[in-house]
Amino acid sequence: MLEKLKQSLRGRKETAAFRVPGQISDSSRILALASLDLSDLLFHVPLLSAIRRTWPGASLDFLVPDAFAPLVIPSGLARQVMVYSEKQLVGWKPALRNLQRSLAGGRYDASFVLSLEPAPVLEDLGLTSGAVLRCGPSHPGAWPAVNLELRRGDEATGYGGDSLARLAPFLGLDPGIIRTAWPLPTDKLRQVAQLVHFNKPRPEEVLVGIDPGPDKAGRALSVANLVFLVQQLKTQLTCRILPLAGPGGEDRLREFETALGAPVPPAFNRDTLLETILLLCQCDLFVAGNTDLFHVAVAEGVPTVGLFGSAVDPRWQPRNRRRCAVLNASRGEKVDMATLMDAVNAVRAPEPGRDTAPAPGDGAVPGPIPAPGA
Repeated sequence: MLEKLKQSLRGRKETAAFRVPGQISDSSRILALASLDLSDLLFHVPLLSAIRRTWPGASLDFLVPDAFAPLVIPSGLARQVMVYSEKQLVGWKPALRNLQRSLAGGRYDASFVLSLEPAPVLEDLGLTSGAVLRCGPSHPGAWPAVNLELRRGDEATGYGGDSLARLAPFLGLDPGIIRTAWPLPTDKLRQVAQLVHFNKPRPEEVLVGIDPGPDKAGRALSVANLVFLVQQLKTQLTCRILPLAGPGGEDRLREFETALGAPVPPAFNRDTLLETILLLCQCDLFVAGNTDLFHVAVAEGVPTVGLFGSAVDPRWQPRNRRRCAVLNASRGEKVDMATLMDAVNAVRAPEPGRDTAPAPGDGAVPGPIPAPGA
């Protein structure tokens, strides 16, 4: 009795049994619940895109932080995009109860918590939705809100961007259709490509995107060190620098731009997350710490060099990517320029039988292996 009362207060309700594969079909209603971490959303979208391609009749709704809405709405994945603010999901607020009631009336068949870390509030919302199949991260308190747990298991040292591919066979998906790239609107990609072309008068110039924002642990290279790095890069490459930052990096972006003293062309609009990522996809090289935009660049196949600390969790370090190199350095240790240029040349080198680097969106994960842990 007490347990039922607790579930009622938390918006939970009893649901039926499920089976995999076979639970998702063309008539399914699916709910995707995004955390505040953009990389989590990025890592899960290849799986959701594969679901959309396999069952085009399925209805897919998103609940995302308001900053992510401009990116999700034009993706073509969502039937409906609902937004929330961080404060809305804290405590027993009327806004949270209203959200619970709204989701409870959605008649969902499956829910996916788009997080690699425990997300109790989102997990409870998945259960509130009435979804029979509820996928989410594995942790001691996951059940009953999550009944299909994604565990790190034997792949604890693997990149988080590859982990969701392991789930594909259990959902009846063909692993061959998993692609890491975010589904960006092609018309907007063409428009931004034209803007970059007209604002980069010298074709031989390399457009280098740099993210000065803090990494996943809140650390970042000093602005002075970044400016020094830019100066050194310019002695090795004919390049133009394009500062870019994801959510939470706006202050550092302004500080870095001021220190550079080179204004960004007004046509390069970076007001929304979508506009920032569209510009990132036009870069010939991207340099960043362990930031959200670093992982976006890796997913899109942009030649990318990561400047990571020595103690970064392996799940943030991409494996087996021709277009990505990660340089690890201890705190206070300077980046060796020769090592940096070796990495730059490696990620920008054409593939065998190909004269140029792949276009953005070519990213694909290594073939997933059906293994215990999903």
